[in-house]
Amino acid sequence: MAADTKLQKKLGSRLRALRKEHGLSQLDMVRQFDFSLSHYQKLERGDLDPRMTTLARLAESFGLTMSDLLAGV
Repeated sequence: MAADTKLQKKLGSRLRALRKEHGLSQLDMVRQFDFSLSHYQKLERGDLDPRMTTLARLAESFGLTMSDLLAGV
C-alpha cells in the first residue's frame, strides 16, 4: 500500500472515530456539510484525498484544530 493511501486510511479511521465519539451518524455529517452520503463514506474509508478546506471544516465541527484532527495520522 502506498504511503499516501495509508495516510488516507488513517484519516478515514480518525474521522469515523470522532464522528462516533460525538454521537453522530454519517447522515448527520452529510447534512451538516452538504456532502453526498457516498462522498462522506469514501472519506471515512480512506478512498478520497480531502481538500484542506474540507479538513478545516471537519476539524472545526469537532472543535479541533487541524493539528489535533491530524494527530496520529
